[in-house]
Amino acid sequence: MSLQWPKEGNTGNPGNATTKEHTNPTTNTMARNNNRQADPPASERRSYGRISSHIQKQQHDPPVDDDSTIPIMGTTRQLLPPSVLRNPGGGGAYSNNNNETKVSGINGGFASSDANQHIELRSRRISARSRAKFGSDEKKDSWMHTAADKLADWMPRTPKAMVVTFCALLGIACIAQLSSHPAVTGALESAGGVTQRKLQRNPTSDEEGGNPDFLDDFDQRRRRAADLADGTVFAEPAHTRMCRSIITRLDAFDAGTTSFEQLIFTESEYVCRDPDSPYTSVLNMFAAQLLHEANNQIGLNVDYTHRCAKWERFCTGNMTTVQFHLPDPLSMNAYAWQDGCIDAAMLRTICTNSLASADPTDPDNILFPSGYLDTDTNTCNLGCYFNQVLPWLRNNLRIVATDWLNTVESRALTFWLRNAAEFSHREKDDMEVSVVGLSCAEEGCDMTQESCVCEFTPLPNWVYAMHIPRSSTNVAIVVSPTCAKFGEGCTLHAQELYHFFHTLYPRADITYNVITATSSWYMRMITADVLVCPPGEGCLLPAIARDAYTYVYEKTDPTVSTWLTCVPDNYLTRLTVPTYPPAFVQGDCRHLRARIGAWSPDMALAPSLQYSSPVDGYLGCADTNFVATAEDPYRPPTTYRWDESVWATCPVEVMTKNELCTQMDRLGLTRMLFVGDHTTMTQAVSLASILGQNSDISLDTSVVPNFTKTITCTGTTIGSFELSYIRNDRLEEPGTTPSPGFPNCGPTNEQFCYPWSTDYSSFAGRQLLIVNTGYHWADDWQGYITNFQNFVGVIDDAAGANAMRKNDVLMFRTSVPGHKECDLHNGVYAHYGEYCPRIVNGAFWHWWGELPPYNDYAIRIINEWNLLNTVKNGPNIELLDPWLMSVLRPDGHLSGSDAGPSCTLDPKECMLYSLPGPVDWWNHLLVQQLADVGTHLENSNPMQAWR
Repeated sequence: MSLQWPKEGNTGNPGNATTKEHTNPTTNTMARNNNRQADPPASERRSYGRISSHIQKQQHDPPVDDDSTIPIMGTTRQLLPPSVLRNPGGGGAYSNNNNETKVSGINGGFASSDANQHIELRSRRISARSRAKFGSDEKKDSWMHTAADKLADWMPRTPKAMVVTFCALLGIACIAQLSSHPAVTGALESAGGVTQRKLQRNPTSDEEGGNPDFLDDFDQRRRRAADLADGTVFAEPAHTRMCRSIITRLDAFDAGTTSFEQLIFTESEYVCRDPDSPYTSVLNMFAAQLLHEANNQIGLNVDYTHRCAKWERFCTGNMTTVQFHLPDPLSMNAYAWQDGCIDAAMLRTICTNSLASADPTDPDNILFPSGYLDTDTNTCNLGCYFNQVLPWLRNNLRIVATDWLNTVESRALTFWLRNAAEFSHREKDDMEVSVVGLSCAEEGCDMTQESCVCEFTPLPNWVYAMHIPRSSTNVAIVVSPTCAKFGEGCTLHAQELYHFFHTLYPRADITYNVITATSSWYMRMITADVLVCPPGEGCLLPAIARDAYTYVYEKTDPTVSTWLTCVPDNYLTRLTVPTYPPAFVQGDCRHLRARIGAWSPDMALAPSLQYSSPVDGYLGCADTNFVATAEDPYRPPTTYRWDESVWATCPVEVMTKNELCTQMDRLGLTRMLFVGDHTTMTQAVSLASILGQNSDISLDTSVVPNFTKTITCTGTTIGSFELSYIRNDRLEEPGTTPSPGFPNCGPTNEQFCYPWSTDYSSFAGRQLLIVNTGYHWADDWQGYITNFQNFVGVIDDAAGANAMRKNDVLMFRTSVPGHKECDLHNGVYAHYGEYCPRIVNGAFWHWWGELPPYNDYAIRIINEWNLLNTVKNGPNIELLDPWLMSVLRPDGHLSGSDAGPSCTLDPKECMLYSLPGPVDWWNHLLVQQLADVGTHLENSNPMQAWR
């Protein structure tokens, strides 16, 4: 999109102004941006599906970068070979065993040892050509021959001499160029007694006079840095100057004048180029646009077009402020003017009061002439003025964001203007970018100042963990320069978050940057999937331009601190304005539990981790064959406990039957239904064993694996509940029913998909449904995406047909990959860094590497589903995420070192676990999460999504 130059008119008195039009010889497109670093090719980009690409991570604080070209994703620059860097004269040539040149050095292929010879030969050739051109031997004493000889003698003969000569010539050229610069010539003239024309500062004058337009002498205008060709520099934003002319024309209008010629105002340079206060600068521009629209409804013909692009320095394309990139003129076409909002009397009142205020340059005088809050009732009162401007702000910032993505970051981000009901926009290589924006509570600081008051109020770490999804592939911490320089604790908070996020999101790229270019800063906040901001003006405008998950905290004591709380409901689709300071709500532990922690041996706890009766078949083989000794009274994989490393108040405690019955009774649930593949069956058998109900559960492949157990809950209202399992490897129903030895689903018809949806939808009481899918999709991404969307549709249809389903509790359990060479492990991993180098993928490893991105996709769809509160029928879907707990447990698999020779499987089974073992902790986690759900419902708290 090109920024077209509008009319630039000479201004005069009302009623006799003339209009003059010019055409700019150049266009200024969004391709002329502040980024000088190219996007990496697709082959180098990371996708969340390639976990192994996240093995090596930056473990130190990144430098505070004042450049505007910081990408959210890191890129790798191809360097020259070290030999080339050491020997720029030609020593960069690689040679094979036969000493044949493979890669040429800088001097055309000569090795470093031949460099001097090469230069000498070149000098001789020049001298020989000169003699041949200038004549025969008889004329060799001519002046031309002599000059040729001198030239040959002066030619540099060594690499060092060549470099010195080149630098000298370059210096002479630079001095010649600088000597012609107007600033230099002006200084020389001033020093020599020549009168120099100075810039006039006349803040009260309009753009008037018969001087040539700035476009007539574009380069000179930029170098003089004046707003008008006569040297006038505006010290006020356009809306302040417009108000003076509007009042004058209103006087003429009241006196009977009905026709006014066009009077055009452009924005001042300091508004366009202000790098420290983008919020105030943008509002200044839209305040002028509001006056433009209002006065033209009356017919005063006072127009505004910002023309910020004229302040671009020397055609470099270095337009670093967001003001530069706004459409010129601002786009208003999509949003009609609200009739009756501002009449002539109101317009006069607004301008008169603004000019008489303590700060006539404050855009709030125009946008909020009556304030945005009724202080008597502490209720919002935006008025029609800002309500008129809001869609303009959103539309224009989205235009800038779209152009920015199509040029600067077209391959780095995805613009999230999408329909919440459409889930098919996700593809395998999509990134999910979350941004934390840190800024001062109020703008006003200038980076040229030595000190300034910048109020910065950080958020606690648990807030970020709740809002930034686990599926994020990139988490960027972007800090405004003023916050980094003047905000007490701002830089320290950013550095702490940088290290904390490396632990909380181990598979994501974590970046931390101080970004001076407000255009890049705003666009990254607008285009991110998730934006989280502590209180501060820096996030207000990006927040209303977004249509993705946004959390901007707001101080409300003693009153609300910004207008964001007062925006209409149609701006709050995915925008949340929580109260600062945040309060931890009972039940929020389910968003934090099991995300950061470690396994610790605990022999005192081990007795309570054993079953009252062993599991039959291959799942219980290791435990059945274990022989206790004094040193090892229990099988080692059953002797560990999970410890929370950060949120100790959200522990995973060992469940008991009484606790499970209490939570089922509390929610009125009379059935717990597991639907999934073999891993889900292992979890169901584990829970039945913990409850002492694992008898008559057959693992024989010749028997239907589905089962139902009745769990008695003494002293409860429900009395008992059913514990059921239905095997369905892909959460799909092909229309047929399998039987042992006769599978019915999958691309090669090798999986078992027993019908489950009818059984679920027709159940008479409330139930807890726990599902999982992922293992049997291999690398069929499109199939997984389609199937998961169908699953969500089945849940919605069931709730539409049976109102009881709206009160169910649904949980999706994340898929956990296996461990390479599990038979060699007899302990746990201390942290994710030990597990990460051992990640495997591919058909031989059953595509375990695809499971984390499958989980990511499911989490994103679950979040979308949970937000569709007004259009969906089914209940929210909670997340049961034992992923980190399980990847740190390479021990205890069916083919683990504790299994014994009588439990040998061929091929080795390094995905399924023996029972008892790590899978029991999936159920301990399940009961804790269920208790949090009950707490939320009892307290009537909103059922926030997973996280």
